[in-house]
Amino acid sequence: MVTENFLTFNGLLRIAAAACAGVALSACGSPDVCSTQDGVTLCGTFGTRGYVANVQSQGISWPPIAVSDGRLLVAGHTNLIEIAPDGRVATLVQAPGTVAVPSSDSSGVYVISGKDGGTALQAYDPTTRTLRWTAQLNGSPVGTPAAIAGANVFVATNDGGSGATIWRVNASDGSSTTLHDGASPAVIAADGTVRYLSTPTGRDSLAQVPMFSTLVAEDAAGKALWRHDEAAGIVDLSPGSNGETYIVTGTASGQDSHVLRRVNSDGTVAWTFRPTCGDCTVAAAPTVGTGTVYFPVWETRQSQAIDPLYAIDATTGLQQWTFDGFDNVNVSISGAKILIPGGQDPTTTTTTRHHPAGRPVIAQDGTLYVAADGAVVALNKDGQLLGFAQYDAAAGEVVSNDFLTLGHWLNAGVRPSPVLGPDGTLYVADGQNVRSFKTGRPASHSAWIAPYGGPTNDGRAPGM
Repeated sequence: MVTENFLTFNGLLRIAAAACAGVALSACGSPDVCSTQDGVTLCGTFGTRGYVANVQSQGISWPPIAVSDGRLLVAGHTNLIEIAPDGRVATLVQAPGTVAVPSSDSSGVYVISGKDGGTALQAYDPTTRTLRWTAQLNGSPVGTPAAIAGANVFVATNDGGSGATIWRVNASDGSSTTLHDGASPAVIAADGTVRYLSTPTGRDSLAQVPMFSTLVAEDAAGKALWRHDEAAGIVDLSPGSNGETYIVTGTASGQDSHVLRRVNSDGTVAWTFRPTCGDCTVAAAPTVGTGTVYFPVWETRQSQAIDPLYAIDATTGLQQWTFDGFDNVNVSISGAKILIPGGQDPTTTTTTRHHPAGRPVIAQDGTLYVAADGAVVALNKDGQLLGFAQYDAAAGEVVSNDFLTLGHWLNAGVRPSPVLGPDGTLYVADGQNVRSFKTGRPASHSAWIAPYGGPTNDGRAPGM
């Protein structure tokens, strides 16, 4: 990707002003006014700064759990870490191995950790954080949290092949049963049934992730309900609130390469969405809101790389709007040496641009918070820019300005979404710090936030 004309930071402010034209300042704020403090720039009606918790020494994994009383639970290297509402960091529990992403619901906090090729699932009391039971499972963790479905907890471990083993664990006593091998981690539909991908077909040539041929629906006991086979392969999925499933196809078939499909609760296909741009692809399974699904699209234009966010009607599959102003958040020039992929020597001049790299989280009023490189952008339900928080001006897509390596670029890919808590606090991690922002907009209770569910990472669609 080669960018010939870069828009400046003020370019975004002009976009923001245009988006808010005709809207009262009480609703849109003052998007052309920004403030910078402690390395964070806030513009428009994004929210106010909260704490900055340094967690570099803990080696955190993302995303965390936003607990209802303002506490945040984060997976450290071998610890479950709690961040208090004032930003204080404390070790909560010591796991027997390397901790993966935790999950929770009213029955408890579930922590997956791996050691010596095995996996331990630990269940902790949701209030006292005391250990209730430990389930020992074969295979190493795959990095996804446990999916919680009432009396059952579903866990995926690496089975040594291109897929995973799905385990069903009793939420009361930790007893476990192997359900499937060669599968993707399971998610829970709104009616309590289970969705997963089966029959590995290698790795996707574009996204470089495992690809499967079949979407499977089962009841909680493992009884098959229906199967949907996909000639193009499947790389990602999200459950909807009415039993439907949204899948992103792979690259096994050119005609249907990386499109979005809605598969109904009976396994029939409701619609297929193909982005209308020239050279573009659906990047990841969507965040599912009330009547609308949202997802990033990778797009390449001749003079500038644009990665827009798409909003699609969940019933009809028709496009509602797109937003492609992410790359205007900031442009920074660096003189540091960096080895651009494909180059022989480190180049000394690079340009860093921001672009959408994640899926949004949704507030109850429809506000979207979207991860970009080194920033989070706030949009209203119609895709208009409300504001943004930029916390790392150096992060983003790197384009070389060196003559010998011109045209080589480094794209970090789809970034994890921020986490919006039930009290309206937004949490963002940059690898060294967890930052909180008070948005005043509580998280929606009727949205699936890809890829792990809502702010508790419970792996189930709303309504279950």
